[in-house]
Amino acid sequence: MRVPYLILLCMASFAFLGAVPGISATDSVLEIFGNANMDENIDDADITYVQEIINGNSKPTELADANQDGKIDSSDVNRIGEIIKGEENELTIVDAQGRNVTLNVPIKRAIAINSGSMEIMRAIGTDLKTVLIGVTSYALKDPLYWPELQDKASITYGSPDYEQIAKLKPDLVILYKKPNKDESFEKFETIKVPVICIDCHDHETLYSDIQILGELFKKKENAKKLIDWCKSYRNEIQEKTAALSEDKKLKVMFYGFPDTYYPVLKARTGDSGIQSTLDGAGAINIAYDLNSSSGTADVDSEWIISANPDVIIGSLSASEAKAGYSANESAIGYMKNVRDTLLNDSAIKTTNAGKDGKVFIICTDLNRGPIEVAGMAYLAKYFYPDLFEDLKPQKILEEYFEDWQGISYRGTYVYPPLE
Repeated sequence: MRVPYLILLCMASFAFLGAVPGISATDSVLEIFGNANMDENIDDADITYVQEIINGNSKPTELADANQDGKIDSSDVNRIGEIIKGEENELTIVDAQGRNVTLNVPIKRAIAINSGSMEIMRAIGTDLKTVLIGVTSYALKDPLYWPELQDKASITYGSPDYEQIAKLKPDLVILYKKPNKDESFEKFETIKVPVICIDCHDHETLYSDIQILGELFKKKENAKKLIDWCKSYRNEIQEKTAALSEDKKLKVMFYGFPDTYYPVLKARTGDSGIQSTLDGAGAINIAYDLNSSSGTADVDSEWIISANPDVIIGSLSASEAKAGYSANESAIGYMKNVRDTLLNDSAIKTTNAGKDGKVFIICTDLNRGPIEVAGMAYLAKYFYPDLFEDLKPQKILEEYFEDWQGISYRGTYVYPPLE
């Protein structure tokens, strides 16, 4: 938990956010202590800002106390300088649960239950075979995607064996954004193992998550390159869709796991992780305002007919027989059958999407993390083929797998195929 001083600083940071140079309420904040001006990076501007705080010319922010000693002074300037140079031995982050976690860096022995963190770690050049001593059991079920991890200890997602973890003696355990089932901060404290919660999936915090992992594993420059790669494709797509007037944008329903839930219709709302992808691809999410704490709302046939989507996207989970990197020859047939089921639905038939055959299937792997830019590219090309005639989504996927993940391109990700 944060000490009272830091709580006050947190309140101050929001109260005076408008006074911090270059920051707006919509910017992503890198949640590392030392990011004094609360922007997306730790750089010389943070040293300048701390000096302004010391001189009484700027207001304290939550992250200005870089060394976590309860005061803001020249020692924080020194710590920020070490972080910029990559010479720090200790780093304090604010994790996804709002916990201040101080860690010795670089992390040399880690357990990753969060598969998204593993993707980012491998993309920024972390030697997973050396650093990871335990991984989520799901990774061990996918040897095509994670060949280097097949001899690692299997850690059960949601129900960790604390005695097993204690014997492995990790420097860090990486969980998902929210602890699941039996994952307990208190139990991790009892076995004296540091733990952080981090998202690594949603675009809202993705760049911060990449930078945090870059700092923890001393891969800062590679982390910046990965972010630049993501931004380059995202910006390329958004520059074109931003020029679309509202009346030219397609109305889209994003249907989660139709193969599992049909005939129940589950639409992703504006609170779901897919919203930023739909926004970037120039779509209007017809379920944006539906009330749902989970980001998914059940809708009925009458609603579908009334909302009349121009496009319906069905999202399937990855597996050998369905979609994704490890998909086998039967996946195409599976995706086609799901699409045919939706096209033959009595309500969907009456919509613009049904009449025009604009029902598409996409693998959930393309909805999250750095690879999401490829998912956005596929959606943008499905939505506006003339506008994105030169866009090559498969090329983006090939770059991601071969240049960033170090594995050969393969698999099945969308249906009908574009290229």
